[in-house]
Amino acid sequence: MKNIFPFLVFLLALAACTPFEENDIALPAQPSPPTFSIEYLNGDSNKVIVTNLSTGFFDHTFDFSGGLPAQSKHAVDTVFFSKAGDYIITLFASGEGGGGVSKSSKIITINKDASAQCDPMVSLLTGDCEAPGKCWTFSHAAEAVRVGPVPGSKEWYKSPINGLQDAQYDDRFCFYFPGAKFEYNNNGFSVDPWNQYSVVPYTPPSNLTWLLLKGSGDGGKDQIVLPVGLFIGTWDSGPVYDIASLTDTEMVLRSPIRKKDGTPAGGWFEFTLVKN
Repeated sequence: MKNIFPFLVFLLALAACTPFEENDIALPAQPSPPTFSIEYLNGDSNKVIVTNLSTGFFDHTFDFSGGLPAQSKHAVDTVFFSKAGDYIITLFASGEGGGGVSKSSKIITINKDASAQCDPMVSLLTGDCEAPGKCWTFSHAAEAVRVGPVPGSKEWYKSPINGLQDAQYDDRFCFYFPGAKFEYNNNGFSVDPWNQYSVVPYTPPSNLTWLLLKGSGDGGKDQIVLPVGLFIGTWDSGPVYDIASLTDTEMVLRSPIRKKDGTPAGGWFEFTLVKN
């Protein structure tokens, strides 16, 4: 018998070069557009309730451009719009078994800007709703800054007595009732959490406003709402803060930690501020 070894090597090499072909896998068809409803919250025309009416989807996400929150995965949620105008609400839904994502959109009209009413909470925040306003600064006490995985926790960090930087202790966060005006006075410098907590020159924007949302925070807490990109306490917090407690001389705020692009980073801050 002739030596067939070279021929076998040739066949094995040929097999190795032959591409593997898998039978086509049939994916489900693109799902039909999802359906949802919108209604104004009774007694507050700056808030709307959205309800996902669709069934048979694997997952869904509401997108509220210009609203608070900006997105939601709840089947029913309440969205707040602070300014008058037309807003697009979009529902994205994923089909079962990899069938792709479908979407549907609706336009909601908000007829007026939201405004603050002078109540006991607003009075404490702004100084009796009077024109001089009221400013808040970091407490020098221990645990003026607490950081943890959930609201009110401190497993990750708690500041010692006088443990913050001078550029933080000289910050003033001021609230005025007339015009719902907010000022961040930082004496020209702020601490940059995305640059090893170094002190950097920073000029805050002007002509800012604040809002107070009743019962919309964690556990039904009232919330302070600032314009996007603004903050109280540290730069990587906000712009929405749960009011954990508020007296004439002390305010405790909680906020999710955020990345530089504004998206959640995981975890929560708690700040203790005192009247300046």
